[in-house]
Amino acid sequence: MNSPERAAVRGIDAPRRPFMVALSLTLMVAAVQWTPPVSPVSDRQVASLVLARPAATPFKVPARVDSAALERQVVARFEHWPLARIFFSRTREREISERIARAIVKEANYLQVEPSLLAGVLLTENAPLDAEARSSQGAIGLMQVMDFHAGEYDCDSNDLLQVESNICHGARVFGYYLKRTGNVRRALLRYNGCVTGSNTPNCSRYPSKVLRNARQVRQELLQYPPYSLPVDTATF
Repeated sequence: MNSPERAAVRGIDAPRRPFMVALSLTLMVAAVQWTPPVSPVSDRQVASLVLARPAATPFKVPARVDSAALERQVVARFEHWPLARIFFSRTREREISERIARAIVKEANYLQVEPSLLAGVLLTENAPLDAEARSSQGAIGLMQVMDFHAGEYDCDSNDLLQVESNICHGARVFGYYLKRTGNVRRALLRYNGCVTGSNTPNCSRYPSKVLRNARQVRQELLQYPPYSLPVDTATF
């Protein structure tokens, strides 16, 4: 059975749609009128809201040490003395060591090559540093110069048994081939007479032997105080 309360509820009509629309519009207008105005945000204020981070420091690759430049510094500062010490360690003869070193540095400056390169040639040709050595092919002295080169390169003497003259001739023969070929290895092959490989067995290995000795000399040069640096000498 229906109670009197339910009958009363059924008697109340639901609000009409036009009334609800009008009410919604009224509330919207009131909200707009009572909302305080918002001022625009400036660029500076926006920037202050961004977390500033320091610029990243670019990674710097360590520069490779130029051992050739270091060698030039050593020779420029100490002249022939570091090289003389190297030769003295092999001969135990001070005078001959100093003469060889002085002549090597002089000719290296003349040819604009590193002293260690000429020293590498000398030590490959004549490791005992015997100024009077003669080969079976007729090569003479410290740098094993053939006698037909004597007097051809404006050296102070034509005597290939003299230390300074022999180094002068040997260095300038090499310098001639270097200028002609534009390549250290090819110049060394020609210095050794290794054109066809028939004069000396396995002569194609000669440049590698010279450059190995040159690297060793450079390494020892850079141990001369105060340049005792562990550097890569594989520059040749």
